[in-house]
Amino acid sequence: MGNRNAILWGTCPQSLSGSDFGAKDTAYGPLTIRRSYQPAAAGMPASWAACNGGVDVGLRASCWSGKPDINAMAAGSLDAQTLTFLRSIPKSHVAFVSVWHEGDGKIRDGAFSLNTYKAALRRFCQLVRQVQSEGWSHLYTIQILTTWSGTNPKAGTTYADTWPGDGLVDCFGVDGYSHVGSGASLWGPAVDFARSKGIAWAVPEIGYGNTGPQDVSWLNAQVAYLTTTAGGGSHTRCAFACWFDTAGPISNPTPGNVSAWISAAKAASAAHYSDYTKFVL
Repeated sequence: MGNRNAILWGTCPQSLSGSDFGAKDTAYGPLTIRRSYQPAAAGMPASWAACNGGVDVGLRASCWSGKPDINAMAAGSLDAQTLTFLRSIPKSHVAFVSVWHEGDGKIRDGAFSLNTYKAALRRFCQLVRQVQSEGWSHLYTIQILTTWSGTNPKAGTTYADTWPGDGLVDCFGVDGYSHVGSGASLWGPAVDFARSKGIAWAVPEIGYGNTGPQDVSWLNAQVAYLTTTAGGGSHTRCAFACWFDTAGPISNPTPGNVSAWISAAKAASAAHYSDYTKFVL
């Protein structure tokens, strides 16, 4: 029987290869999911074993996103390569997969157009749907945007604007930081959108901004909100959350090396531990 009441706690550590995950797990685990992403230069990996998520198999769930050539993905010329990659994921492995995470911010920055992003994500999700129909029941699509687009919506990059189409996304993910808000003011727009689409929500990145609140009460408040707030669909709370424990342009490593933050993160992992192999949306 699958567990729809689970929340997987994880981290995005500094090393994309996952070599430092064990140290993070020891410090504030038990951690049951790892966030990883492929640099654009890598394109579409040849296999799951060759990508940054491959080391997770048999140890924890994965939230992985790649950056294949977005125009080629949108045009369908990466279909065969993408299908080979997706079919290389072990059928028993719980994996959330996406392309071009935080596409809303990249559209605002002019990296690519809204139409190109939507077409690429739509095609990727369609290919995942095909593989799911072949028996990959633990494979999930996730769209990953920022909380900023919910709290400060701008035409052309709102959640509704960037949506690739109904029936393609299993989980709606948003990355959020303390300088943007807390609790319902931070996550509420994403939760409302996930509910409107009838799908679960998740947090691929969560941490302290390099401005704004940096006290442990903020961290505890987010844990309380995520563990008690459901999106749409059958899952009863946030599906997963990964601390962003790496240096970022707008954030501090969380929980990093701050003892109070580490203790709070460890308490969350212990209180809400679940067997990742039994996780279902």
